[in-house]
Amino acid sequence: FSSKWLTLEDRSYKLPDGKDVSGYYHVSRPDYVLILAKNNSNQIVVEHQFRWGGDDFFYELPAGWINEGETPEQAAVRELKEETGFIGEAKWSQEIFPEPGFMSMRAFVVMIEINNQDNHKQESDEFIKFQMKDLEEVRQMIKEGKIRDMGFLATLSIYDTRR
Repeated sequence: FSSKWLTLEDRSYKLPDGKDVSGYYHVSRPDYVLILAKNNSNQIVVEHQFRWGGDDFFYELPAGWINEGETPEQAAVRELKEETGFIGEAKWSQEIFPEPGFMSMRAFVVMIEINNQDNHKQESDEFIKFQMKDLEEVRQMIKEGKIRDMGFLATLSIYDTRR
């Protein structure tokens, strides 16, 4: 099966002991960015939107696909502006694998320092609300189970270890 968003294929693998295994389904998806965008007041952009896969509203960080020819940092700056109107500078990025057991997709956590805001227009299939939240408020939301998105949780953990 193949579509714009994913490819599912039956692959065979050779295990470390030499045994061949078939019937293993592998998912390929485009690489994407997870964006931790922070202003000089130590607040980050937090989005809230309905997600069909979870059939619920989720708190998330800005994110998006990396276009062909883009670096993760370029994609993050572009996506942040598209989704929120914020303009900033990428300070660092780190590669992670969201589901390495069955998927080759990579995510790049990108930290952006916000320095301006411009007008923006969301894409026709996006209904994203966003607000600036203090990092301590975000940590409290995590303790209360309000933030359930794996990418958000991984990104904040990486940010905290790099500070």
